[in-house]
Amino acid sequence: MKKLAILVGALVLTGSTFAQKATTDNPFSLEGQLSFNSSTLSFQAPSLRFRYFVADNIAARLTLGMNNMTSVDNYFENEDTNTGGSGTWTEKSSMMNIGIGGEYHFSGTDKLSPYAGLDILIGSGSYTENGEGATNGAWIANDYKYSYAGKMSGFGVNLVAGADYYFAENFYFGMELGLGFMSTTIKGYEESTTLGNVTVTDKGNDMKMSGFGNNFVGNFRLGWRF
Repeated sequence: MKKLAILVGALVLTGSTFAQKATTDNPFSLEGQLSFNSSTLSFQAPSLRFRYFVADNIAARLTLGMNNMTSVDNYFENEDTNTGGSGTWTEKSSMMNIGIGGEYHFSGTDKLSPYAGLDILIGSGSYTENGEGATNGAWIANDYKYSYAGKMSGFGVNLVAGADYYFAENFYFGMELGLGFMSTTIKGYEESTTLGNVTVTDKGNDMKMSGFGNNFVGNFRLGWRF
């Protein structure tokens, strides 16, 4: 095992010694990304990015990603002792994102390629809330039920900065950070509240949320340029 570890280490060091950034002879790049949220230190579903270098220092890029979120909270009639009636509150969201943009790569070194870029983001998905005996924050009653469902769409613009480190010929690790504007719309929601034998339903208009800086971007990347 020790000899194997030494051999692997030698191969990595050898690859690092001769690794160089590719040129337009290898204009295509495909990478996997693992995005993270800095505020909660949580990771999102992996995404894929395709790049095409129109020049040694300029690349167009297309990113495909999927963001899924599920949150379940438990509430009790007697919160101090977790006794009596109980209920759950569940929130779920699912969004498919497409990003189209470009990068400008600075001179860097033979192995390191820093860059800055811009992405235009388009997203589509769904959002639901469900309460069984509880609402978002407290237990209500054992015969209480609540549901909310709507379709989501999103549009945004991100400014990004990152770097690729070529640890072997045409293979690289990367990291990227960014900040921008994001607008999300929940379209034509349907809402239903039941307490005992009484049910009230409602349909609403579009609800929009937007803001600058609310879509912090951060990801680690592993890529292949060919």
